[in-house]
Amino acid sequence: MNGCSSPSKGDIVLVVEDESMIRMLLVWELEEAGLTVIEADGADAAIVELGANPSIALVVTDIRMPGSMDGLGLASWMRGHAPGCPIIITSGFASPPDFATINPAIACAWSKPYLPSDVAGCVADMIAQHHHSK
Repeated sequence: MNGCSSPSKGDIVLVVEDESMIRMLLVWELEEAGLTVIEADGADAAIVELGANPSIALVVTDIRMPGSMDGLGLASWMRGHAPGCPIIITSGFASPPDFATINPAIACAWSKPYLPSDVAGCVADMIAQHHHSK
């Protein structure tokens, strides 16, 4: 399994969020920005999606989720299975942990509550930066 591809126009973004309303709003914003989105309600479902969709270019994940692992566990898993895939972490933690030790592909973190449009803008910026670096 190679996990994620390098971001390019029209790439797929995987949104991992157990709160359906937050996930729905973020997916809507990303789709409005012209991105294709796959949804997962936890890390277990995200791992299945990463295995089934090697064209996923970027992952947005919450930290706290039910299941066998949380968002940090997913990021740690991705370090070994999809090491080049950029990750955006969302968190309700007041002081998040040192993400670089978990996975250097974690590009940024957003504290909750956040505006879905801000996170969607960050995703679009990351993809645009990739286009300019080619």
